[in-house]
Order: sequence, then C-alpha cells, then structure tokens
Amino acid sequence: MKFTTAALILAPLVVADDQCSVGASDRYDCGQISSNQTSCEGKWEDEKLVHCASKRGYCQVFFSRGGQKNLTLADKILTNNFICPLLTASGCCWSPLDDGVSGPWCFFKKGDEPKSCFVPVNSTDTSPFTSDEIDTMKGYFTANINVEQVGAVVAAPDNDTPGGSYYFHWMRDGALTMHAYQIITPTTDESYQTTMESYITWVLGRQALSSVNDEVDVRVEPKFMIPSGDVFDGGWCRPQNDGPGLRAIALITYANSGVPSDDYVKDSVWKAVKDDLDWIVDGWDTMTCDLWEEIRSDDLFWNRVTMKKALTIGAEFASSMGDSASSASYTSIASKIDDNLDTHWTGSFVQEDSNRQKDGAVFIGFNNGYTDSDSKYAPTSQEVASTIATLVKSFCQEYGINALDKTNNVPGVLIGRYPGDTYANGNPWVLTTAALGQLLYRAASYTLSNGLPSADALGYFTEGLNLSFSDSSDASSVAATLAAAGDSVMLRIKEHVKDDGGHLDEQIDRDTGKQLSAKDLTWSYAEVLLAMDARDKYLDQAKN
Repeated sequence: MKFTTAALILAPLVVADDQCSVGASDRYDCGQISSNQTSCEGKWEDEKLVHCASKRGYCQVFFSRGGQKNLTLADKILTNNFICPLLTASGCCWSPLDDGVSGPWCFFKKGDEPKSCFVPVNSTDTSPFTSDEIDTMKGYFTANINVEQVGAVVAAPDNDTPGGSYYFHWMRDGALTMHAYQIITPTTDESYQTTMESYITWVLGRQALSSVNDEVDVRVEPKFMIPSGDVFDGGWCRPQNDGPGLRAIALITYANSGVPSDDYVKDSVWKAVKDDLDWIVDGWDTMTCDLWEEIRSDDLFWNRVTMKKALTIGAEFASSMGDSASSASYTSIASKIDDNLDTHWTGSFVQEDSNRQKDGAVFIGFNNGYTDSDSKYAPTSQEVASTIATLVKSFCQEYGINALDKTNNVPGVLIGRYPGDTYANGNPWVLTTAALGQLLYRAASYTLSNGLPSADALGYFTEGLNLSFSDSSDASSVAATLAAAGDSVMLRIKEHVKDDGGHLDEQIDRDTGKQLSAKDLTWSYAEVLLAMDARDKYLDQAKN
C-alpha cells in the first residue's frame, strides 16, 4: 500500500513540554509558514495514516488494525521506514506571541534546531571529475539530442522505468537541454548549427499542431511522441506553463550566438520565440503543474522566475527585430512577475509554493532565472544563502545516505526534490544535487565580480554548509571557499556514480547510495555538465 505525500506531511513528532517552554530570544524559527497550531505541530489527525515513533531518527510508518492510536507492535501493520523530515512534518513548538513582541511563534528551542550534515573540502586543487570523465558524460548527453534525426530530445532512452517510459520529448527537458548544450558546446563545433536548427524545426512543428487534450494549448503540453512528434494524449499533469519561457530562452541564446543568418533568425527563430512569449503575456498567472508534475498552482517560483527571464531577454530580442510593441508588452509583464517574486520570500527561505514550500526546484530556478542585469535572488544574496541553508538541513534529515556519508567523511550533501517525496520511495536526485553545485560555483564567480556577500549571507553559508571563511573580508578568499563548497557537492555525486562508467541516472537510493530509476537521464547530464562549466568559468575568472 502506497502512502501519499500528504500522509507523510501529517506525521507527528512528539515534542516534550520543556523543549517549548522558552522565551522569544531562545527560539529558532522552524522555517515553515504555519497559520495555526495544528500545521505547526504536525498533529496526527488521521489515526490510520502515519506515526512517527520519535522526534529524531527513523520512524515507523504503518496502518493500524482497528483504528487505535496507542498501539502495540502486534497491532501495527508496518509498511516502511523513513527518516523523520523535521522541517516538513513539523513537530515544531507553537506559542503565538503578544503583539509587539519579537520572535517566531512556530519554533524550535535554540540548540535543538536541525543541524547541517554538509561535509566541506578546503580547496579546488583537484577537479571532482577528470576531463576524460567529462568527455564521456558529454558523449552520453549528446546521444540523447536530435534522436532519430527529427530534432527531438529524449528525456531518457529508457522504456522500462518503474515510473513509466521516459522515451518522450518533454518540452521542459528539451528546452533546458538545448540551452545547456549551447553553454557547454563551442559555436565552432561542426555539429552546433545543424543540431540547433534541427531542434528549432522540431519546435516550430509542435507549435503548429492543434490542441488535442481538452483544448489545452499545444504550447503548454508536457510531452510529445518520438519520432512522430504527435502530442501525447494520455493522462498526465497538464498544462505545464514553464515550457514557452524555457524554449524562448534556448532559442534567443542561439539567435545571439552569431551563428545563424539574419534571415534565419527573423524567419524561424523570431517566429518561434514570439509565439511562445505571446503565450506568456496572456497566460503567465494561470493554473499550471509544478516542475515535478505532481501539484497544481498559479504561483510557482520556478515558473515565475524563468518566465521573467524569458520576457526580459525577449524584450531586447523583440527590439532587435523591430517589434517595439511586443518589446513593451514583454517588459510590462516581466515587471508584474518581478513584483510577484517578492512574495516567495518567507523571511527564512524562498518557497516554491505555499503548498510546497521547501523544494529543490528553487535551486534550479535560481540558476535558470537569474540575469546579470538583476540583483534579485543573486547567487550571494541573503535570500539565496538562507534558502541553501534551509534546504540542505532539511535534506540532511531526510536521507539515511546523507548521515552515512557524513560518518564516512564523504564531501558534500545529496539533494532531492522536496522533503516528504514518495516517488520511487523518495530519493535524492542527481540533477537537484548538481544544481546546488552549480549555484555555489556561480556564487563564487559573483563574489569576484560584485564584491563580498553581506554578513548575514556569509552567516547562512557558514550555517548551512559548515564553511570556515579564513578571511571574510577578502572577496577572493570568500570566493575560493564557496567554489570549494561547489566541489564538495560534485564530489558527493562522483562518489555515488563512479562505478557506473560515466552514466548518470535520475536518482540515488536514499539508503544505499546506488543510482536508480531512469537510465541515462538527459537532464542529469545537463545539470552536472553545467555545474562543471560554471566551475571552469570561476577558475578562469580567479586567474585574471
């Protein structure tokens, strides 16, 4: 019998009275937005769902015989063990404060808050992956691009994953892949132009299709058949509103590369980009599925931040195409989205959504949605640093392999989709872990370019990543420490994929550390290769 995510989130954690009887100055924010006592304490409302046996460590998940709450072992039908996710399945203290009194009212006692399991390394002297290993991964990555010579990107050449077949072109995965392809591939590469223009032909062909699923606009369909290119018309979470913006970003990158002719840019690239950006203008605030295709919302951080970037660079592109009206429209909507992004900052971390607060999708959003012209959610901002600290500590609590790796002094940490995930038993993912690595390398580069992070941001980096800044007043020294933290993350990935011949799958088992789920996931390669590219860019910058 399978438990739902909601079941896990409701798991109670018993908190002793003396742990909650503390003054405001001794309270540590529990890190979740709790509107009432029940959501803060995580009280168990359904006796047939879940029970956590202790505040820390492993919990027994069971159905009860007869519906009793207080059960002996003989009365329990054990189904699973998992590590209590403290920051999701709460177990926090609840004590609303009087008006005018400063301090959290959903809190841990100081000294009792979750701790980071991050294991740092001290330098970037040795690359986490050798050049040969990177070349091998690039080979597997590019093998999944322009499959069957139709311009499609296969999510994974795996027809027999427990979660179903991955042999489809997902619009999200395809766009992210082709953007990554351009970042890691020199424009002088002999296949660069043909590969990109095959993809653009594919995009134009899908945009021209008619709606087939309850009048869902084809531009926000999740996936397409290979090689036919037909819309997948089976049951799925749709619409997926991140597709248009992600495609626009990939295509504008190509238009600005200097490779395609002016006529090709105007007749093909601009046509596809405008079609997608015009959809965002009308549909940016509509209901959509999340990055993981599980929940619906009209206010997801991932969607918002990538849409804003697409419209921002799209406005410049429209101007270069002589379309001032479209440029003005894109700028206007980008400004509205920018205002909305502020609402995702909780004061403790950046949330994906009010119903899915802590989510690794936010790391990917930081990397894919940021533009150099914008200081919001910059890699060394307090908001980003505190989000890193919050999520790292959450995932430390979530996975047994993180505790084991820390014991064995394996550098880094493993990051999943979100605390309480149950897909394939809820494991760390290669791509979300690599996204953290990339973010830390970008933070190092940003420090060299823009100066020192704030004292608050440095404090969050220290707290979340167990870092020791030898000279917090020197930008080069701080950058080197942040880059070494990026190496720590990539070394953690290396530890769990090193025996698989350069193949990268979707997930890493939460207990054993072995790779599992979809084989040769294209998005996993993209994120690892992007992280290593960000590392190279930092090292080049540090030399100059």
